[in-house]
Amino acid sequence: MIPRRTIPPLIFCAIAYYMIGFQSDVEKFFIFSLTMVLVAVAGSALAFFFSATVQVFAIANLLIALCYVFMMLFGGFVVNVGSVLSWLQWIKWLSFFRYGLNAASINELHGKEFCDYDVKRNISDCLPGDAYLTAQGIPFGSAWDLWQNILALASMAVIMLVLAYVQLRRLKKLK
Repeated sequence: MIPRRTIPPLIFCAIAYYMIGFQSDVEKFFIFSLTMVLVAVAGSALAFFFSATVQVFAIANLLIALCYVFMMLFGGFVVNVGSVLSWLQWIKWLSFFRYGLNAASINELHGKEFCDYDVKRNISDCLPGDAYLTAQGIPFGSAWDLWQNILALASMAVIMLVLAYVQLRRLKKLK
């Protein structure tokens, strides 16, 4: 499982990271790559868990798609988490998309300034990346704020893989 879930994200990161124009710091590149690999592994682990739990492929496929949609919706990937109804905001803690997006955002935006030059008015309008992180409600004050997202991704992947293993062990073997 590991090579099939790590090699494609690493190839994607090697191509996309510099095409997008992210910071050309090797440490930031490796953190970005680690984050993308962990998101891929966590997503695969969740799919493994559902495929081991449900015996009908169509139902397992539907359940995993439903989980992915809810994770994207309530994890801040599609909608800002602050605009979600308060009684539904707990779902954000179950979204590996949220942890991946937070880690990638902190890695790339913290401490960076983005400027737009207006040729007509001959002025430069600058906005710090920290302002975006604050507006999104992403904590970024310490190194732990980045690594807690990565730890959460790794934990989710391990928990889902262990649960998938338990479900596979519970299956009756054919003789």
